[in-house]
Amino acid sequence: MSSLRTLSSSSRKLAANCTQKTLSRRTFSASASTSASSSSSSSSSDYTVSSGPSGIKLASLDDGSPTSAITVAIKAGPRYEPAPGLAHVLKNFVFKSTAKRSALRLTREVELLGGVLSSSLSREHLFLTAEFLRGDEPYFAELLGDVLTQTSFKAHEYNEEVIAAVGGEYEAAASNPRVIAMDLAHQLAFRRGLGNSLFASPYVEVDLHSATAFGRSSFANTNGVAVLSTGGLSDKALSDMVGQFYVNSSSSASSSSPAAVQPASKSAYYGGEMRIPATGHSHSSIAHLVVGFQGGSHSAPEFAVLKALLGGEAATKWGTGTQPFAKLSNLSTYTPSVRAFNLAYSDAGLFGFTVDAKTDKIGDLAKAAIDAIKSIAEKGASEEEIKRAVARAKFEAAAALEGRVTKQEVIGAQILEAGKVTSLADAFKLLDGVTAQKVQEAAKTALKSKPTTVAVGDTHKLPYSDELGL
Repeated sequence: MSSLRTLSSSSRKLAANCTQKTLSRRTFSASASTSASSSSSSSSSDYTVSSGPSGIKLASLDDGSPTSAITVAIKAGPRYEPAPGLAHVLKNFVFKSTAKRSALRLTREVELLGGVLSSSLSREHLFLTAEFLRGDEPYFAELLGDVLTQTSFKAHEYNEEVIAAVGGEYEAAASNPRVIAMDLAHQLAFRRGLGNSLFASPYVEVDLHSATAFGRSSFANTNGVAVLSTGGLSDKALSDMVGQFYVNSSSSASSSSPAAVQPASKSAYYGGEMRIPATGHSHSSIAHLVVGFQGGSHSAPEFAVLKALLGGEAATKWGTGTQPFAKLSNLSTYTPSVRAFNLAYSDAGLFGFTVDAKTDKIGDLAKAAIDAIKSIAEKGASEEEIKRAVARAKFEAAAALEGRVTKQEVIGAQILEAGKVTSLADAFKLLDGVTAQKVQEAAKTALKSKPTTVAVGDTHKLPYSDELGL
């Protein structure tokens, strides 16, 4: 975009008007900000949750910060797309031209107020976030509403900007073996729904009409939208703004459209195996392996504890750690990475581990990791080990709420799934209720499922799934 110094005369008047209104709003909120700034960081339980106009779910929190943020969480992740790549395209189509603003005007206004706009995508949700100085809530609330209800989906923006951005993100993902392996693991594990790729492939066309229909139907589905505010908006003020700016969309789409957002069917786990040759990578001697099993949803904390029990990350900078996976670094002169993962979703989960190591060592490391899971399934774990794992799982749950944007994304997903916020205290209580027996049963459940394996590297030398003792 051009510099703000090139503003036209009409744009200067608009910018000046915005500045005057902003100064008055900031002055009004200054005293409230000052009085609240001495309080400690708020937890997730401090959000006020309510139902807004047309069924939109609301959550507000005044954390006393000099900056504010509004996040719109939408059920528009790949799980809900009727054709491949629509969610990824939509993520890059937001914050373009609307019926009220051109993309250039939107950018210049946001820059003038010092704000930051961002969009992110998970397998179930699309998040639109605006971060700005406290006191600018009315402008950014209206802007996000404008994006939701009046995005134009112009052909030239799609052809010149969106396709390029989507292609760039796909190429970045394809060049990272870890990212592409995990994405393929989801496709093997769940096939459709949660198995839909996070990325639009350049080999599968996503036409403008389908992207437009998916975007409009997603935005118009108010039962699948949640708006979260952290900053100077009260619950009533947020509700009033949502009622004014976020409903009665003039760009709604028919739910009968083939490209409209699809209702989610219950997730089913399948498993499978895939091998990707990657000898062209600069580090061709390093292989990457994902081994996954059927996990649990957000309501199954025992898998989070099992993941923490297996570990793979050292607690000290130069140490190897005492967890089973952390000790595996001693099996190779190259310092490998064997790490457990637990990816929980609303009604399913993928549990397992990843291995990054030299090609000739990856088989031994994977076998040792599988033996560690089998040992827990057969013998269980000691109370001391469970206590240590629960503490680690608590830390990871709390750390996920440290950043403002990531916190609002976590809270937004909770509200869309359950209609309420799970406080950190409640999460800790669930983890405290995990016993050694529950962790042992989780390990047994995982091993009973068909494994999901994705190997990236020299496939001529990499082991097959049945050669790992599975």
